Amino acid sequence: MALAGIIAQQPEILILDEATSMLDPKGREEVLATIHKLKQETNMTVLSITHDIDEAASADRIIILDKGQVHDQGTPADIFAYGQRLLDLGLDVPYPEKLKAALNERAIEMPTDYLTTERMVEYLWTLHSKM
Repeated sequence: MALAGIIAQQPEILILDEATSMLDPKGREEVLATIHKLKQETNMTVLSITHDIDEAASADRIIILDKGQVHDQGTPADIFAYGQRLLDLGLDVPYPEKLKAALNERAIEMPTDYLTTERMVEYLWTLHSKM
């Protein structure tokens, strides 16, 4: 509800701090869908502060802070290309990257670039269709 009031004011920049942290899965999905729609339909800049790596994966750019210092920054593809770097900082790796690593261990060739959940599903469906 508070988000709707802020959006109605049409700010140029929207800063969200752990906007989905205390929501149930349905509420989380609704908030993320609203943010995604805002980004598509307006020129609004959305700065989302989160500890949820899967939520961060949908961002255009990611900045990783460690003890108040910028540790890394880039696109999701840049950041998630080396999962060990995230693990070393005590962060998790997005689910598609975990799945990709598990499939690689089983000698199933996977693309080296970062895959969103949607792209992972598409790739696996294509792979399955070829079997």
